[in-house]
Amino acid sequence: MDSLVIYASTSGNTQIVAEAIADALRTRGTARVVHVTDATPIPVADLTVIGAPTEGHTMTKPMAAWFDRLYAGTLAGRRFAAFDTRLRWPRFLSGSAAEDIAKRIERLDGQMVAPPQSFMVSMKPELEPGELERAGAWAADLADAMAGVAAAPSA
Repeated sequence: MDSLVIYASTSGNTQIVAEAIADALRTRGTARVVHVTDATPIPVADLTVIGAPTEGHTMTKPMAAWFDRLYAGTLAGRRFAAFDTRLRWPRFLSGSAAEDIAKRIERLDGQMVAPPQSFMVSMKPELEPGELERAGAWAADLADAMAGVAAAPSA
């Protein structure tokens, strides 16, 4: 399987998670990691995972601007997953870039292969302990789902 991970990052945490996801996907094939500013045109892949930090209840401006440049049907026939990094607050308080990314993907006719996923950061901001391992496990589940294997959900 050929995978692509597109990310935006403010403090570096989302990039670290993107790399962990790509590392796990590489156990099932190839995986490239591309910053959102370098993702136009969108490289072709069997699975594209898109992530951004949650800021102001939504995705960052660079990620939103990238989606704004895409037109209807751009993502048709492609498979996607979305993730974010955010504070461990109730989602109604923090918002979720991943949910917004998933909505944008679906509006552009992309197919989501899994529900949006959040990886937690502290106020410092630093990734919480265990989040990189959880990101790797989530990516392995994505690869299994792409292969048609029923995978157990991540903790």
